[in-house]
Amino acid sequence: MPRPANRLLDLTELQRPEFQQVIAEMEASTAREAISYLHPSKRWEYPWALEQARLAPGATVLDAGCGASIFPIYLAARGYRVCACDLGLPGRLDRLHGVEVGYVGADLGRLPLAAQTFDAVFCISVLEHLPRPAMPAALAELRRVLRPGGRLLLTTDFWRDAGEELWYCGEGEPFRVDWNIFDEGQLRQLVLAAPGWRLAGEIDLSVDWERTAAGMRRFHGYPYTSVGVVLERC
Repeated sequence: MPRPANRLLDLTELQRPEFQQVIAEMEASTAREAISYLHPSKRWEYPWALEQARLAPGATVLDAGCGASIFPIYLAARGYRVCACDLGLPGRLDRLHGVEVGYVGADLGRLPLAAQTFDAVFCISVLEHLPRPAMPAALAELRRVLRPGGRLLLTTDFWRDAGEELWYCGEGEPFRVDWNIFDEGQLRQLVLAAPGWRLAGEIDLSVDWERTAAGMRRFHGYPYTSVGVVLERC
């Protein structure tokens, strides 16, 4: 039985040929220069988001909160019309790869972009880095620039208790996590109940936290996992 579109990161999916192909192509691109990066959790998040986006050839897409990610480069290389925004931009990373990305320096709560511009918006591991009071405005702006019926592909860090103190315990020195982590209650309140959106399909948030925490610590040094959510603009 197919898994719901909206689900937690599953490390076993990294063995899927479709996921491995996407990651291999991104790794080949990041190896060409020393600017872009591919965080461990995004090895699941990017293939998951691409699968759920259902992009038509030549679709117009936004990577909201791109940083120096290789993702906009990957999208542009496959013929999509790509805009990427962040407060801190990686120069003209696209030129190093021979593609064109429309980089825009912007706060997600105040996007200098026309309404109903994009067929899909990707917001991958970004929302948790905004102050909680800023999240509704960011979601409203992402809805504004998305065409009716378009999809927002969103991932964010997810843990059993958003108020619990968490630490990184991977390579190097341990440090305390100082950004927002969503639990189920906050995910439902701040994301799933955001006005003007509908959840695309069912959602599965079932998890064995002890097993997940141990696996995620080995995977990326943190105990928490990621959740992927597909929202459609009403």
